[in-house]
Amino acid sequence: MDPDNIELNNLSKSFAYQQIATDIDKCDDRDMLKNIAKSFAKLYYKQQETMSVIGLPDAI
Repeated sequence: MDPDNIELNNLSKSFAYQQIATDIDKCDDRDMLKNIAKSFAKLYYKQQETMSVIGLPDAI
C-alpha cells in the first residue's frame, strides 16, 4: 500500500498528515510503529461501524 496514491483534498488534513508522516519517518521504535499501524487500522474499522450506526451510505 502506497500512501502517495491516496489524495487528501482538505488542506488542513493534508498538513496534519504530513506532520504525522514526518514523525513516523523519524521513528526507530519498531513496536511503536506496529502500534501506530494497528491503531489506524482499528480506527478505520471503528469509523465504518459508526457510519453504519448513524446511517451513512456505503459504510461497510
